[in-house]
Amino acid sequence: MHLLEKEINVLLEKGIYKSKEELIDDACRALLRNRPQLRMEVAISLYGNEEVSLSKASEIAGVCTEEFKESLKDRGLSVKVPPIAKEELDEQTALIVKVSNDNF
Repeated sequence: MHLLEKEINVLLEKGIYKSKEELIDDACRALLRNRPQLRMEVAISLYGNEEVSLSKASEIAGVCTEEFKESLKDRGLSVKVPPIAKEELDEQTALIVKVSNDNF
């Protein structure tokens, strides 16, 4: 048995972690906290696979949206704009017109 496996078993036996999954989750969070570049790689991959939004990917990376967009651009990737349903676009347009009219 490797030393790492022994360490894991000790932490589980002592009840410090309830499960191996909980231990791995904590270890991954600590790794990503200490290695910002890894957070960026994870965020870009999740965003590229359309698993998270631009704002969520920025949050995962620990940077503002504009900085995340720059990171995408530096890698030759583009920002994906999700399609908006015609009905939703019509509703938003009507709201803008109403607000504009109320202000004048």
